[in-house]
Amino acid sequence: MGLWLALAAYLAGSILPAEIFVRWKTGRSPHEFEDNPGSGGAWRLAGPVAGMITILFDLGKGAVPTWIALRAGLSLSELIAVAVAPVIGHCWPFYKVIRLDRGGRGLGPATGALFALAFREVVPAYVLGALAAYRFRWLPSVGIVAFPLSLIFMLWWKVPPERLAAAFAVMLVVLIRNVGLLWTVVQTRGKRLPH
Repeated sequence: MGLWLALAAYLAGSILPAEIFVRWKTGRSPHEFEDNPGSGGAWRLAGPVAGMITILFDLGKGAVPTWIALRAGLSLSELIAVAVAPVIGHCWPFYKVIRLDRGGRGLGPATGALFALAFREVVPAYVLGALAAYRFRWLPSVGIVAFPLSLIFMLWWKVPPERLAAAFAVMLVVLIRNVGLLWTVVQTRGKRLPH
């Protein structure tokens, strides 16, 4: 069951509503506007309704399969595979991998998976991440602040090790996808932050 659930989660992760909304409104991909096919890009390029639908869809495609995997009592490796699959699908959709193109940054489905894994511990970290994003006017600040704090809170409140391992794997995928973005921030010292 774990393999099929991970495959379905990857395919669901490959659906990028921001790409759909922006192409419907402008006829172009968010990448053509040098923007990201996530909720922020959808909001900026297609409006607040498109942004909100994208946020909810991206959260759901990470949360639902992870919640199912937890309820099904899958093994540790299967839980990790299911939790990271929608994030991988969001970052590297199957139809873009063929063209060596990228999808989104992965924060939406990663957040959904983390909410399913440890909601009580993750929510306070995300509140602080949202405050940082508001302060710096840069959406990726949410994850930069929330991911390490989530791990700290999960350790503090003694989340079961299998949930902690899956959460770490999800965060690692997002980190790998965004290494270039983080390097840009370090090099520019945040003077010209990308969207």
